[in-house]
Amino acid sequence: MQHKKLLEHCSERKNMRSAKETGCFPYSSGQVCYMEVSPDGAVTQLSTVGEKRSAYINAQAGVSKILAVWPGRWRSDLFIIDDLDAFSEKQSLFGKYR
Repeated sequence: MQHKKLLEHCSERKNMRSAKETGCFPYSSGQVCYMEVSPDGAVTQLSTVGEKRSAYINAQAGVSKILAVWPGRWRSDLFIIDDLDAFSEKQSLFGKYR
């Protein structure tokens, strides 16, 4: 898949669920795997607060998308992180005060 098409695919949310629409996405759970999809098609796992903060800034600017895998009992689902404020708050990306 070409790089531009990958970001468009993420924007269309095909085969992905909306974190915002779940109403109970576990943003702060250690079991959720976050990743950033960059414009060049690179996918980077986000492990540290610094990586998550950088991905958040990029996503806010519309440069990249943040995705997450939420493991379930019988299967794992792919989510697009479409509530960046909730992600930032629950991950404490900027401390208590922003």
